[in-house]
Amino acid sequence: MKKHILLVAFLLLLVFISHAQKPKQNIRGVVLDARTRETLPGANVVLLNNNIGTISDVDGQFLLEDIEVGRYDLQVSFVGYEPVIIPELLLSSGSEVVLEIEMEPAFTELEQVVVKPEIRKDRPTNSMAAVSARTFSVEEAGRYAGAIDDPSRMAGNFAGVTTVGPHLNAIVVRGNAPKGLSWRLEGVDIPVPSHFSGSNVAGGGGLTVFSSQMLDNSDFYTGAFPAEFGNATAGVFDMKLRNGNIHNREYAFQIGVQGIEAAAEGPFKKGGNSSYLFNYRYSTMALIFPLLPEVNYSDELPIYQDLSFKINMPAGKAGTFSLWGIGGLSESTMKGSDEVEDWIYPENRERMRFNYNMGATGLSHSRSLSKKTYIHSTLSLSGSEHAYDEKSRLDSLTPEKLFPLHSVQMTSSKATFASRLTHVYNSRLTLMAGIDASNHMYELLGSARDYETESFNQIMDGSGNSWLLKGYVQGKYKLSPDIFFTAGLNTSWFEINREYTVEPRFSASWEFKPDHQFSLGYGNHSQTEPLFVYFVTNKDSQTGELRYPNKNLDRMGAHHFVFSYDWSITDNLRLKAEPYYQLLYDVPVVDDTPYSMVNFMSDWTFDKTLVNTGTGKNMGIDLTLERFLKNGYYFMATASVYDSKYTGGDGITRRTRYDGGYVANILGGKEWEINNGNMLGFNLKFTFMGPYWYHPVDKTATDMARTIVYGQNKPFNYRNSNLESMTDLTVNYRINGANVSSIFSLQVKNIQGRQYMGKKYNLAEQRIENDFFTSPVPFVSYKVEF
Repeated sequence: MKKHILLVAFLLLLVFISHAQKPKQNIRGVVLDARTRETLPGANVVLLNNNIGTISDVDGQFLLEDIEVGRYDLQVSFVGYEPVIIPELLLSSGSEVVLEIEMEPAFTELEQVVVKPEIRKDRPTNSMAAVSARTFSVEEAGRYAGAIDDPSRMAGNFAGVTTVGPHLNAIVVRGNAPKGLSWRLEGVDIPVPSHFSGSNVAGGGGLTVFSSQMLDNSDFYTGAFPAEFGNATAGVFDMKLRNGNIHNREYAFQIGVQGIEAAAEGPFKKGGNSSYLFNYRYSTMALIFPLLPEVNYSDELPIYQDLSFKINMPAGKAGTFSLWGIGGLSESTMKGSDEVEDWIYPENRERMRFNYNMGATGLSHSRSLSKKTYIHSTLSLSGSEHAYDEKSRLDSLTPEKLFPLHSVQMTSSKATFASRLTHVYNSRLTLMAGIDASNHMYELLGSARDYETESFNQIMDGSGNSWLLKGYVQGKYKLSPDIFFTAGLNTSWFEINREYTVEPRFSASWEFKPDHQFSLGYGNHSQTEPLFVYFVTNKDSQTGELRYPNKNLDRMGAHHFVFSYDWSITDNLRLKAEPYYQLLYDVPVVDDTPYSMVNFMSDWTFDKTLVNTGTGKNMGIDLTLERFLKNGYYFMATASVYDSKYTGGDGITRRTRYDGGYVANILGGKEWEINNGNMLGFNLKFTFMGPYWYHPVDKTATDMARTIVYGQNKPFNYRNSNLESMTDLTVNYRINGANVSSIFSLQVKNIQGRQYMGKKYNLAEQRIENDFFTSPVPFVSYKVEF
């Protein structure tokens, strides 16, 4: 804590650094039709703060030169389109601001119509979404306390969303397990893009494998999502990578506790239209640990690295091609000790190695077939690898002998072709149709120790390939300037269980008076289980042959019903209330037991036979009061009250693991411009939530195994308290020099440093203890942009 105080004091001293003249920088971009991606020449672009303006050229591009650094409101207007305002745009000296501005056609195409510009930073970039959708920007991900430049943690600020813990970025949406979230990049599904994914929670990990600085504005959905999104029951994270600067080469370098990071972007050649964008990160721990003396036997050593890129290549009448990719390598090891006196907890005697490697790359192509028709297609290849091996010194008489506990090797990859066609009939009607064909290839092997028989048994075995085919059609119709409807169908076929689904989606929105809007949405959704579930094995008691009891398991389904009321109190202040109801069906459960996959977190010894007889429901209300950044400050208060229940294989209804009951976030910040353009920002976040639930400990089994074994017959009836709180802090100081910016950051998650994690077994004293995550998570960094 003393180090943190000294660092804050150092940052405050930087306030007194001054420049003789306020630095300047450029704002450039392109103006596009949001539906057809046609460029809009002749659009008016104006900085409202100082009334400096320009007009987009024949290619829809614009340039505002030599603008003093600071924050600006930028307005874009064009005849027949709804005006756009981008508020509080941050302009710094280290890099140009490059914008891609999409404009929605106005309801009427008469030139005489005048539409009032509206500031709505929260609305999704996807115009088909009417409820339960929110966009966020790169700048917000770096500014919000607790986000630590991680897109996944940024989503944890939204109503109805929580993360599993301060050290994990797994996302719980409206009481659903993190595995129910679909991760998408550049229009295709990808493996979970988190370092150490699955180590503690399926569906999340420690840190997203690419920096938020790579992202363009992206959308996050919490329910009743549009028909284009399939194979998800909890939510959708639809991410897009931004394009590099096509005019100037720019670089960035960052060093900090989180890692060492280098980035570059720019044109391949001056005057050309093609650009590149690269970012590479290597964990600081991986650099430090080899230089340290012998590390303590009980320490878990995590190391990681990642690379992300996008190459954008306009090709004239042939359209635009882009080559993109992300990839991450992560490894965590623990060696344990051969000395019996060091065995205080089970992990002290264990040797463990965990690897999660993932990658996704693709070639995308987009082209306007006419002024009203646009096509976007992607051919991608993605994959992931889990390798987990754990051994333990179980015998104190031979402490050097290692006994196998778990051994899992899961490798999966998929080749995907996705294509989307958008056609605009007129200002009222827009239609969209698409296909998504993925061929999954996999090699799955797993074995685990049975403590009762002391045997090491095979629990998973699978290899081969299978198809997941998806198609959809959806449309949006504007009945009037204040009323619109969307409707669509998503259909899919899964080869492993040969199941075919048809899922309708519907939404409507009505601005019944200025600044007041009602919306509603319905969606039928389904999702496949993780691949290893289908390849659980057991032996026939008579023939000894391997059986696959879950091969014909159906997909879990969910009906989402959402109602929304949205009040724009002022241009920068809005209130939103969203009650919802989710009905889950065909939930995989273990027959005649309480077990249900709606509670799944992580299980490396998963060997259960499942049937689709379970159900569940999630209901609640999400509230958001948000003041967007204006005049140097912002705040957002979100609150969710919810109830999450399930019925297991025994027919009894119980609360789910993730039924915290409530969650509230209060975050905000203040920004000061000082000393000719330098920026000092101070941001805080307070979280209050009902903790998740645990099984009771089976004391007899725990004493026999000498490690915690949870009882299964009375699930989720214990939590250590009824309130869990967390405080996060972010302090940024940006120094704008001549063509260079320096950013000093202090980001701390979980300042209180205490969160209940379950139970642990004390080997030395042979007793059960509470386990707490007791460490704040500090991230201190220095970044230079030039």
